[in-house]
Amino acid sequence: MRKRLVFVQRGKAEDTKALEDALKGHGWDLETIVLSKDEPLPKSLENIDGLLITGSDLNVYDQSVAPLAVY
Repeated sequence: MRKRLVFVQRGKAEDTKALEDALKGHGWDLETIVLSKDEPLPKSLENIDGLLITGSDLNVYDQSVAPLAVY
């Protein structure tokens, strides 16, 4: 039985082909959700076996761009 991993990208969409190939070799199916493209999140985690959420492109010096995103 294959396992399902949902990969949530918060920043720019990057190529996930290498990650997908590696996961498939170990029995995982990868579903990528790109938040910057307004793709919806799953309504439930019920049929999800793994969740990977990346950070954003912002860093501590980006306070003028997104002041609420910087702590």
